[in-house]
Amino acid sequence: MMWGLSDRFVDEVIQVYRSRERAEIALAAVLADEPEWEGMIEIVPIPQQCDRDWLPRGRPARRPRCRVH
Repeated sequence: MMWGLSDRFVDEVIQVYRSRERAEIALAAVLADEPEWEGMIEIVPIPQQCDRDWLPRGRPARRPRCRVH
């Protein structure tokens, strides 16, 4: 499982991490710089079976294009 920081208002993953711990550290750093973003950015799980092509910015956070195996 991978983890991503997602912008809730535009429903996009803005960064991907290999562990939830790293995602939590990144979220804390973002909120330290931009405290008014609290509630706008969240950590979301990214299933491993999903096609990695959707991971860059601008792709849907909650509706990944997954391959059916």
